[in-house]
Amino acid sequence: MKNMETEFKWDANSPRAFMRMLAAVRRAAGKENVSSPRRLKIEDVYLERPGGEFEKRLIAFRVRNTDGKWEAAFKTRTEVKNGKAVRREETMPLANIKNLADALEFLNAKKRWKGLDITGLRPVFSIRNRRRTAEVFYDGAKAELALDDCEILVLGRRICMKEIELELKQGSAEKMERLAREMTRGSGLEYARVSKVKTAAALLKLWGGK
Repeated sequence: MKNMETEFKWDANSPRAFMRMLAAVRRAAGKENVSSPRRLKIEDVYLERPGGEFEKRLIAFRVRNTDGKWEAAFKTRTEVKNGKAVRREETMPLANIKNLADALEFLNAKKRWKGLDITGLRPVFSIRNRRRTAEVFYDGAKAELALDDCEILVLGRRICMKEIELELKQGSAEKMERLAREMTRGSGLEYARVSKVKTAAALLKLWGGK
């Protein structure tokens, strides 16, 4: 069965956005139902096959290093509508991997995964993320709140971007939608119109002259 991800995104490129959202979710869910944020250092390297196969199939394929723990993943690309994105996500842990070269060698040797040809992969852009996450429990549903402070690196250039995500982990999507509406009202933040990945992909086309 395909794994589906449901999440909401907010634009956090405004003063005190992270603190405003934390206060809003604590009011909406109850302070006792929001865990203390923990910090993660994440680097995502997005990969492509010869001929731009993933782009043509609207797939974003990445290798992620989270505090020394490696994994590969891909998501189907989708539009963010009213802050909400629903897409297929598949993840594969990468054991005994120490660096990107090891990860690429492993994937090339594996050849196929979830119906994808994963040979000949090459990096196209990367996203460095200083993330804070908190678990949120709301009316029987469980979600993860992520506060992302990112550097997007494309063709030797760098831009900064902040984003807030609320991802459903367990329970009703309708309840998470209700929570998201309360968080929007309470924080005063606007839903994001484009994701970090779509921003990076657009910059790649712009700066690469494609």
